[in-house]
Amino acid sequence: MNTWIPLTIVASVIFIGFIKSYMDYNSKSNQNEFAIEFLNNYREFCNELFKNNFDEEKYQWLKLNSSKMQSSMGRYGIAASYKPGGANYFSKNYQVIVNSLPEIRNQYRRMINGFGLSFEWRMLEETVRMIEEVLLTYIGAQSNIVEDAKKELRNPLIWLREGVRFIVTSPISLFYWSGLMQYSTYNTISNNFFVKLISFLIGLIGLISSIVTIVTGYTPFKNIIGF
Repeated sequence: MNTWIPLTIVASVIFIGFIKSYMDYNSKSNQNEFAIEFLNNYREFCNELFKNNFDEEKYQWLKLNSSKMQSSMGRYGIAASYKPGGANYFSKNYQVIVNSLPEIRNQYRRMINGFGLSFEWRMLEETVRMIEEVLLTYIGAQSNIVEDAKKELRNPLIWLREGVRFIVTSPISLFYWSGLMQYSTYNTISNNFFVKLISFLIGLIGLISSIVTIVTGYTPFKNIIGF
C-alpha cells in the first residue's frame, strides 16, 4: 500500500502541472485570437478610411481596446525611436498602438481640411502601414508561442516540470498575490535560472525516487536512503 504514496505524490504534481500548462496555453491562445480580431477590425477601419469614410464606431472599438492590445504586445508594440511624419524630432520608446491611432484621426482631419494633398496622404499611409506591420509581426511571434504551448500540453515531462515549478514558486506567488511584491519582481524571480534549476532537480529526484520505490517497494527504499 505504501508503494502508492510516492506515485500519488508525483501524479498530483503532474496533474497540477497539466492544469498550469493548460491555463498557460489557453491564455496565450486567447491573446493571439484577440490580436487577430484587432487586426481585422483595424483593416476594416482603414479600408473605409481610404474611401474617405471615417468609421467612428470602428475607431471607438479600436481606441477602447488599444491599451489592452498595447499591453499584450509588449516590446513588439514599442519603437525604440520614432520620427512622426513632417516632424523634426524623435520620440523614444514610442508606443505604436495607443499613440498612432489618435494620430491617424488627426492626420485624416488635416488631410480633409487640406484638400487631400499628396504629402498628407503619404503621412497617413505611413502611419497606417506602421500599425499593421507591428500587429503582423506580433501575431506571427504569438502564433509560434501558441504552437509551442500546444506541444508542451501533450508532454507529461513538461507537466511534471511545471507542477514542481508551481510548488517551488508558491511562496513567491503568495507575496505577489498579497500585494507585497510587484509583478516585475515576481516575474524576474519566477523565471530566474536557479529557480528553474532547483525545480528541475526536485522534479528529477522525485521522478527517480518514485520509480525506485515502485520497483523495490516503499520499505526497502526507506532502508536504502537510511530512514
